[in-house]
Amino acid sequence: MTLLMSTSRPSRWLSGLLRRPGAGGSPSPGGAAGSPGGSPERGMHSNDWVRSGPATLLRSALQRGLLIPVLRAELRTEVHGADVFDRIDGPAVIVANHSSHLDTAVLLQALPPKRRRRTAAAAAADYFFDVWWRAVPSGLVIGAFPLERRGGVSSIPSELVRQGWSLLWFPEGGRSYDGKLRQFKKGAPYIALENDVPIVPVALRGTHEAMPPKKRNWPAPGRPRVTVHFGEPLRGLPGEKAAAFTARVQDAVVKLLADAEAADQAAGAQVGPRPEGAPRRALLRRRPR
Repeated sequence: MTLLMSTSRPSRWLSGLLRRPGAGGSPSPGGAAGSPGGSPERGMHSNDWVRSGPATLLRSALQRGLLIPVLRAELRTEVHGADVFDRIDGPAVIVANHSSHLDTAVLLQALPPKRRRRTAAAAAADYFFDVWWRAVPSGLVIGAFPLERRGGVSSIPSELVRQGWSLLWFPEGGRSYDGKLRQFKKGAPYIALENDVPIVPVALRGTHEAMPPKKRNWPAPGRPRVTVHFGEPLRGLPGEKAAAFTARVQDAVVKLLADAEAADQAAGAQVGPRPEGAPRRALLRRRPR
Protein backbone atom coordinates (compact mmCIF):
# COMPACT_ATOMS: atom_id res chain seq x y z
CA MET A 1 0.00 0.00 0.00
CA THR A 2 1.02 3.61 -0.18
CA LEU A 3 2.40 3.38 3.37
CA LEU A 4 5.56 2.18 1.61
CA MET A 5 5.85 5.57 -0.09
CA SER A 6 5.03 7.87 2.81
CA THR A 7 8.45 8.07 4.44
CA SER A 8 9.82 11.61 4.73
CA ARG A 9 12.86 12.68 2.69
CA PRO A 10 16.18 11.72 4.39
CA SER A 11 19.59 13.34 4.72
CA ARG A 12 22.01 13.32 1.79
CA TRP A 13 24.77 11.26 3.43
CA LEU A 14 22.60 8.17 3.89
CA SER A 15 21.29 8.50 0.35
CA GLY A 16 24.86 8.43 -0.90
CA LEU A 17 25.72 5.46 1.29
CA LEU A 18 22.87 3.39 -0.16
CA ARG A 19 23.40 4.40 -3.78
CA ARG A 20 23.81 1.50 -6.15
CA PRO A 21 27.52 0.76 -6.75
CA GLY A 22 27.06 0.96 -10.52
CA ALA A 23 26.05 4.61 -10.23
CA GLY A 24 29.49 5.42 -8.94
CA GLY A 25 31.47 3.50 -11.52
CA SER A 26 32.02 -0.04 -10.16
CA PRO A 27 30.18 -2.82 -11.97
CA SER A 28 26.99 -4.33 -10.63
CA PRO A 29 24.21 -6.56 -11.96
CA GLY A 30 21.37 -5.05 -13.90
CA GLY A 31 21.19 -3.57 -17.33
CA ALA A 32 18.83 -3.24 -20.21
CA ALA A 33 16.98 -5.80 -22.27
CA GLY A 34 18.95 -8.73 -23.52
CA SER A 35 22.15 -7.55 -21.84
CA PRO A 36 22.53 -9.51 -18.60
CA GLY A 37 25.10 -7.98 -16.35
CA GLY A 38 24.89 -4.61 -18.07
CA SER A 39 25.28 -1.30 -16.28
CA PRO A 40 22.36 -0.27 -14.08
CA GLU A 41 20.45 2.89 -14.61
CA ARG A 42 22.33 5.84 -13.18
CA GLY A 43 21.00 6.89 -9.78
CA MET A 44 19.27 3.58 -9.01
CA HIS A 45 19.66 2.40 -5.42
CA SER A 46 20.74 -1.10 -4.57
CA ASN A 47 18.75 -3.32 -2.25
CA ASP A 48 20.45 -6.69 -2.74
CA TRP A 49 20.90 -6.83 1.02
CA VAL A 50 17.13 -7.27 1.57
CA ARG A 51 17.48 -10.92 0.55
CA SER A 52 20.17 -11.65 3.14
CA GLY A 53 19.29 -14.03 5.96
CA PRO A 54 18.69 -11.37 8.64
CA ALA A 55 16.67 -9.12 6.30
CA THR A 56 14.54 -12.07 5.16
CA LEU A 57 13.75 -12.91 8.79
CA LEU A 58 12.89 -9.28 9.48
CA ARG A 59 10.66 -9.07 6.41
CA SER A 60 8.83 -12.24 7.43
CA ALA A 61 8.22 -10.74 10.87
CA LEU A 62 7.01 -7.44 9.38
CA GLN A 63 4.62 -9.26 7.06
CA ARG A 64 3.21 -11.48 9.81
CA GLY A 65 3.09 -8.79 12.48
CA LEU A 66 2.16 -5.69 10.47
CA LEU A 67 1.24 -6.12 6.81
CA ILE A 68 -1.08 -9.12 7.06
CA PRO A 69 -2.93 -7.92 10.21
CA VAL A 70 -3.56 -4.54 8.54
CA LEU A 71 -4.90 -6.24 5.42
CA ARG A 72 -7.17 -8.48 7.48
CA ALA A 73 -8.48 -5.47 9.36
CA GLU A 74 -9.18 -3.47 6.19
CA LEU A 75 -10.22 -6.14 3.65
CA ARG A 76 -12.19 -9.38 3.39
CA THR A 77 -9.81 -11.48 1.32
CA GLU A 78 -10.79 -14.84 -0.19
CA VAL A 79 -8.09 -17.10 -1.62
CA HIS A 80 -8.78 -19.90 -4.10
CA GLY A 81 -6.38 -22.45 -5.55
CA ALA A 82 -3.28 -21.76 -3.43
CA ASP A 83 -2.73 -25.52 -3.25
CA VAL A 84 -1.14 -25.30 -6.73
CA PHE A 85 2.11 -24.49 -4.93
CA ASP A 86 2.04 -27.94 -3.32
CA ARG A 87 2.77 -29.29 -6.81
CA ILE A 88 5.65 -26.92 -7.59
CA ASP A 89 9.09 -27.99 -6.42
CA GLY A 90 11.27 -24.91 -6.62
CA PRO A 91 10.79 -21.29 -7.70
CA ALA A 92 8.03 -19.99 -9.94
CA VAL A 93 7.05 -16.73 -11.62
CA ILE A 94 3.71 -15.56 -10.23
CA VAL A 95 1.87 -13.38 -12.75
CA ALA A 96 -1.27 -11.33 -12.04
CA ASN A 97 -3.39 -8.48 -13.34
CA HIS A 98 -2.61 -5.10 -11.76
CA SER A 99 -5.01 -2.26 -10.99
CA SER A 100 -4.19 -1.07 -7.44
CA HIS A 101 -1.33 -0.50 -5.02
CA LEU A 102 -3.06 -3.17 -2.93
CA ASP A 103 -2.20 -5.92 -5.40
CA THR A 104 1.29 -6.82 -4.18
CA ALA A 105 0.32 -6.91 -0.52
CA VAL A 106 -2.85 -8.92 -1.19
CA LEU A 107 -0.94 -11.43 -3.32
CA LEU A 108 1.77 -11.87 -0.69
CA GLN A 109 -0.89 -12.43 1.96
CA ALA A 110 -2.50 -15.11 -0.24
CA LEU A 111 0.69 -17.13 -0.73
CA PRO A 112 1.46 -20.11 1.52
CA PRO A 113 3.89 -18.91 4.25
CA LYS A 114 6.80 -21.04 3.03
CA ARG A 115 6.42 -19.66 -0.50
CA ARG A 116 5.94 -16.09 0.75
CA ARG A 117 9.25 -16.14 2.62
CA ARG A 118 11.14 -16.79 -0.63
CA THR A 119 9.20 -14.49 -2.97
CA ALA A 120 10.55 -11.23 -4.37
CA ALA A 121 8.22 -8.66 -5.93
CA ALA A 122 9.11 -6.82 -9.14
CA ALA A 123 8.85 -3.04 -8.69
CA ALA A 124 9.39 -0.20 -11.14
CA ALA A 125 13.06 0.82 -11.02
CA ASP A 126 12.31 4.39 -12.09
CA TYR A 127 9.98 4.93 -9.13
CA PHE A 128 10.75 2.61 -6.22
CA PHE A 129 14.52 2.70 -6.66
CA ASP A 130 15.18 6.33 -7.55
CA VAL A 131 15.50 7.31 -3.87
CA TRP A 132 16.53 5.17 -0.91
CA TRP A 133 13.51 6.10 1.21
CA ARG A 134 11.33 4.12 -1.22
CA ALA A 135 13.87 1.40 -2.04
CA VAL A 136 14.50 0.47 1.61
CA PRO A 137 10.92 0.07 2.93
CA SER A 138 9.66 -1.60 -0.25
CA GLY A 139 12.55 -4.06 -0.01
CA LEU A 140 12.08 -4.74 3.67
CA VAL A 141 8.29 -5.17 3.55
CA ILE A 142 7.60 -6.79 0.15
CA GLY A 143 11.06 -7.93 -0.97
CA ALA A 144 11.01 -5.61 -3.98
CA PHE A 145 13.64 -5.88 -6.72
CA PRO A 146 14.10 -3.31 -9.53
CA LEU A 147 12.40 -3.91 -12.86
CA GLU A 148 13.12 -1.61 -15.78
CA ARG A 149 9.69 -1.03 -17.31
CA ARG A 150 10.88 1.22 -20.13
CA GLY A 151 12.01 -1.79 -22.08
CA GLY A 152 13.96 -4.97 -21.54
CA VAL A 153 14.89 -7.34 -18.77
CA SER A 154 18.02 -7.15 -16.63
CA SER A 155 19.97 -10.07 -15.18
CA ILE A 156 18.51 -9.53 -11.70
CA PRO A 157 15.32 -11.65 -12.09
CA SER A 158 17.24 -14.66 -13.44
CA GLU A 159 19.81 -14.35 -10.68
CA LEU A 160 17.04 -14.41 -8.08
CA VAL A 161 15.41 -17.47 -9.67
CA ARG A 162 18.74 -19.30 -9.68
CA GLN A 163 19.06 -18.49 -5.98
CA GLY A 164 15.69 -20.16 -5.33
CA TRP A 165 13.44 -17.09 -5.19
CA SER A 166 9.97 -17.02 -6.70
CA LEU A 167 9.09 -13.79 -8.49
CA LEU A 168 5.86 -11.81 -8.22
CA TRP A 169 5.34 -9.98 -11.50
CA PHE A 170 2.68 -7.70 -13.02
CA PRO A 171 3.19 -8.01 -16.79
CA GLU A 172 0.96 -5.09 -17.76
CA GLY A 173 3.89 -2.80 -16.93
CA GLY A 174 1.90 -0.67 -14.48
CA ARG A 175 -1.50 -0.31 -12.88
CA SER A 176 -4.63 -0.23 -14.99
CA TYR A 177 -6.45 2.98 -14.05
CA ASP A 178 -9.84 1.76 -15.27
CA GLY A 179 -9.49 -1.77 -13.90
CA LYS A 180 -9.49 -3.37 -17.37
CA LEU A 181 -6.76 -5.83 -18.29
CA ARG A 182 -4.07 -4.42 -20.57
CA GLN A 183 -1.72 -6.19 -22.97
CA PHE A 184 0.93 -8.28 -21.21
CA LYS A 185 4.62 -7.60 -21.81
CA LYS A 186 7.04 -10.47 -22.50
CA GLY A 187 9.40 -10.06 -19.53
CA ALA A 188 7.93 -12.66 -17.15
CA PRO A 189 7.52 -15.41 -19.80
CA TYR A 190 11.04 -14.69 -21.04
CA ILE A 191 12.45 -15.21 -17.53
CA ALA A 192 10.38 -18.38 -17.06
CA LEU A 193 11.60 -19.81 -20.36
CA GLU A 194 15.21 -18.82 -19.74
CA ASN A 195 15.24 -20.54 -16.33
CA ASP A 196 12.83 -23.42 -17.06
CA VAL A 197 10.43 -22.54 -14.24
CA PRO A 198 6.62 -22.47 -14.31
CA ILE A 199 4.39 -19.43 -14.41
CA VAL A 200 1.46 -19.38 -12.00
CA PRO A 201 -1.34 -17.17 -13.42
CA VAL A 202 -3.41 -15.23 -10.89
CA ALA A 203 -6.65 -13.28 -11.12
CA LEU A 204 -7.13 -10.45 -8.61
CA ARG A 205 -10.66 -9.09 -8.21
CA GLY A 206 -11.83 -6.24 -6.02
CA THR A 207 -8.55 -4.46 -5.38
CA HIS A 208 -9.35 -1.77 -7.94
CA GLU A 209 -12.74 -1.12 -6.34
CA ALA A 210 -11.21 -1.16 -2.85
CA MET A 211 -8.36 1.26 -3.62
CA PRO A 212 -8.46 2.68 -7.16
CA PRO A 213 -5.32 4.39 -8.49
CA LYS A 214 -5.12 8.17 -7.96
CA LYS A 215 -8.41 8.15 -6.04
CA ARG A 216 -7.59 6.52 -2.72
CA ASN A 217 -4.44 6.08 -0.64
CA TRP A 218 -6.08 3.60 1.75
CA PRO A 219 -8.76 0.92 1.26
CA ALA A 220 -12.36 2.09 1.21
CA PRO A 221 -14.20 1.75 4.52
CA GLY A 222 -16.32 -1.28 5.34
CA ARG A 223 -13.73 -4.00 4.65
CA PRO A 224 -14.18 -4.37 0.88
CA ARG A 225 -14.19 -7.91 -0.47
CA VAL A 226 -11.25 -8.95 -2.67
CA THR A 227 -10.55 -12.36 -4.19
CA VAL A 228 -7.36 -14.10 -5.29
CA HIS A 229 -7.63 -16.98 -7.77
CA PHE A 230 -4.50 -19.04 -8.53
CA GLY A 231 -4.52 -20.99 -11.78
CA GLU A 232 -2.74 -24.14 -12.86
CA PRO A 233 1.01 -23.67 -13.51
CA LEU A 234 2.04 -23.10 -17.11
CA ARG A 235 5.37 -24.15 -18.61
CA GLY A 236 7.00 -23.21 -21.86
CA LEU A 237 6.53 -25.66 -24.70
CA PRO A 238 9.52 -27.05 -26.65
CA GLY A 239 10.79 -24.33 -28.95
CA GLU A 240 8.20 -21.82 -27.75
CA LYS A 241 9.14 -18.15 -27.95
CA ALA A 242 8.36 -15.54 -25.29
CA ALA A 243 5.66 -13.88 -27.41
CA ALA A 244 3.66 -17.11 -27.78
CA PHE A 245 4.09 -17.97 -24.10
CA THR A 246 2.96 -14.46 -23.16
CA ALA A 247 -0.26 -14.94 -25.12
CA ARG A 248 -0.96 -18.23 -23.33
CA VAL A 249 -0.32 -16.65 -19.92
CA GLN A 250 -2.62 -13.71 -20.65
CA ASP A 251 -5.33 -16.07 -21.89
CA ALA A 252 -5.07 -17.99 -18.60
CA VAL A 253 -5.49 -14.81 -16.54
CA VAL A 254 -8.44 -13.70 -18.69
CA LYS A 255 -10.14 -17.07 -18.15
CA LEU A 256 -9.51 -16.96 -14.39
CA LEU A 257 -11.06 -13.49 -14.20
CA ALA A 258 -14.09 -14.56 -16.23
CA ASP A 259 -14.62 -17.75 -14.21
CA ALA A 260 -14.31 -15.84 -10.93
CA GLU A 261 -16.81 -13.22 -12.05
CA ALA A 262 -19.27 -15.89 -13.19
CA ALA A 263 -18.97 -17.74 -9.89
CA ASP A 264 -19.60 -14.54 -7.94
CA GLN A 265 -22.66 -13.77 -10.01
CA ALA A 266 -24.01 -17.27 -9.44
CA ALA A 267 -23.43 -16.94 -5.69
CA GLY A 268 -24.89 -13.43 -5.50
CA ALA A 269 -21.59 -12.04 -4.22
CA GLN A 270 -19.67 -8.96 -5.30
CA VAL A 271 -16.20 -7.55 -4.90
CA GLY A 272 -15.27 -4.13 -3.56
CA PRO A 273 -17.06 -2.08 -0.90
CA ARG A 274 -20.51 -3.08 0.29
CA PRO A 275 -23.33 -0.99 -1.14
CA GLU A 276 -25.09 1.10 1.47
CA GLY A 277 -27.79 -0.85 3.27
CA ALA A 278 -26.70 -4.23 1.84
CA PRO A 279 -27.20 -7.20 4.18
CA ARG A 280 -23.85 -8.16 5.65
CA ARG A 281 -24.59 -11.88 5.69
CA ALA A 282 -25.37 -12.08 1.96
CA LEU A 283 -22.14 -10.35 1.01
CA LEU A 284 -20.03 -12.63 3.19
CA ARG A 285 -21.02 -15.79 1.33
CA ARG A 286 -17.96 -17.54 0.00
CA ARG A 287 -17.48 -18.94 -3.46
CA PRO A 288 -18.59 -22.61 -3.64
CA ARG A 289 -15.68 -25.04 -3.73
